[in-house]
Parts: sequence; structure tokens; C-alpha cells
Amino acid sequence: MLALVLLSVVLVGDGGGETPTKLEPRTGVWSELQAVFPEEWMLPEAVWAPSQASQRLEALPYALEPLVEARFDAREGAPAWTRSFGDIVQEARRRGARTDRVDGLLRELETANPPAHAACARLVREVVLDQALHSKKWNGEKDLADDGLYFGPLLKRREPASGPWKSFKGAHTLHQAATLVQADLEAIKGALNDYPSMLADPGTSYERIGPVEGSFLTGADEARGPFAALRITFRSDLPFPFSHYDCDLGILDLLDAKGRLTTYVYTPSEDFYWFAGRDVHFPVRSSDGEFQGLLLVRVAGFDLRSVPDSDRDRMTGTRVALGNLKRRSEAAFKGYGGAPRTLSGALPSFDVIAQRP
Repeated sequence: MLALVLLSVVLVGDGGGETPTKLEPRTGVWSELQAVFPEEWMLPEAVWAPSQASQRLEALPYALEPLVEARFDAREGAPAWTRSFGDIVQEARRRGARTDRVDGLLRELETANPPAHAACARLVREVVLDQALHSKKWNGEKDLADDGLYFGPLLKRREPASGPWKSFKGAHTLHQAATLVQADLEAIKGALNDYPSMLADPGTSYERIGPVEGSFLTGADEARGPFAALRITFRSDLPFPFSHYDCDLGILDLLDAKGRLTTYVYTPSEDFYWFAGRDVHFPVRSSDGEFQGLLLVRVAGFDLRSVPDSDRDRMTGTRVALGNLKRRSEAAFKGYGGAPRTLSGALPSFDVIAQRP
């Protein structure tokens, strides 16, 4: 694998004369995946999930999955829009999704359907209000009330009895966040793998970023189902007095037991004590069947070696990454202009875009 990285990495720069190119996938079997994304580095729940059942709802994947699917009993005469998370989102957007209008809607919700308000008012406000995210001044540095991003409490990193998670140095916390992306999986995965565009993402400081030639692997396994994997490398600047860090990142897409796209990342790079994460994409619809978006829920942790980064710094990194992904995914979906393609039940088709001289 080292030789593959050294010889074949596609570097992306800002020099002239470069044109976008697509990295062609190759079809393979699960055993070949180990060279791209070793199975043992798929971030397991045993690392981030609270051990006691009474504390499980502190973890967003546990808290938000039933919320997306819930139907709330309403008082007699309560508006139909109060009966589910998707209905409330739809109504908020119908009213204009501005701060004063959403706050007014949530006051109405508290009166008309207290259980629904208690369950999802904060989430609705955080993910529907996203005006700041689309501002030209947004860079992800600050946690803004209208940036469309919702953060849960920090999770304590646990150490399972076996595997690579048994014992390692660095941060002992993971962070978690959610955002509602008005785009299908094709748009999200396309945005995530458009590396030339990523160089222009606000809040980032990439010197170069791109996929490793020959690492784009797709296939289907009898036990795991369909999968897609890729390795990318990037270099990013650090503030003075530090220089930069390098990252060799593995990315793996699978479907969970309910057919929802789950994306794993990890790095073996020496510039990190550790780095791993997991995204799950929950489709959100209103009661009338209208698509409201994919609720992307991320659990991740990392720690740069010999750099005094804090939980706040790491959460800022997640805010930048998720915010840019939401911005570019929604722009791509709007440009596509059609009905949603893949939302769950299958891996989406997507291109991996790099640049060559």
C-alpha cells in the first residue's frame, strides 16, 4: 500500500494548465478491500456508544433515528404539520425558514403538540435555519445559531478489549453533529468526491488534496452487501509555529441493516494519534411523502500528533467539513433539478474527480 501511495497519488494544486479528470473504479471483492480500508478500522459502536442503556440517547445516532421516524399524537384540532419531524420541517420552509418565523412556528408547536415540541424543537431550529451557512462570510470558525449544524454532547472514547481500538494515545473524546441536507445521495457523494472544488472550500487550508490512483474499489459481498472504497491524500497548513500535516485517508461506503448509507473514514497517518469517523444518512419525508432532505449524522474523533488541538478545535473542523459538504451538495442537487434519485436501499452512483497537469 505504501508503494501505491508514493507512486500513484494524484496531487491537486492551484497551478495553471490542470484539467479535471474522473478516477475510474475497479470491481473487486471484500478481501481486496483490506488494502484500501482495513475492516478493523470501521469505527465500532463499542468505541463511542455509552455503555449504559439509560445514557444511549446522549449519542445522536440513537437519539435521532427514532425521531426521524416518529409520529406524534396531537391534541384534537392541532394542525397536521405538528405530527412528525418531516412535517414540521416542511411547514418551517413553507413559512420562509427565517429566524422570527421559525421561532413563531415553534411557539405554536409547543401549544398544539407538546410531545412533538419536546422531542424535536431544538433540532428543527438548528438544522432548518441555515442562512449564515450560505453567506459569503461563513468560514465555520464560529458556532452560529443559523448555520444549519447541530452538535450533540461530547462522547467519551471507550476502549474495547480487542482490535486496534484497544489502546492508543491522544484525545479521549469524540464529537457528534447532524445537518439536514436538501440533496440526494448522488449529490452528497458527488460533492464529497469533487476534490478540485474542495480546494476552494471556506475555512480550509489545503495545499493539495486528491485520490490515490487505483484505490477506487466497488463490489458486493454476500455478508456485507454493496460497498465502495477509496483512499485520498492531502496536506493542510497549520498556524504558526507549526507547519503542516499530511493525511492518508480511507473512505468506505456500506449500507446498514436498514439500507441507509453509512460512510466510514480512518487514517493510519503518522501525523495523527488517531482519526476515525462514521456518517449515517437518514431520509426525511413529510406525511404527504415529500422529500425534506437527508439527515446526516456524524460521530468522529481525531487528534493531531504533537499539536495542542482541543475539543473546540476538532469541533470547528467538523463544522467546516459538514458545512461545506451541505453547501456544495445542495448546490449540486439544485443544479440537477430532478426528483431525488437514491435515498436509501442502494449505493448511489458517483464520480471521483481529481485534476491532472
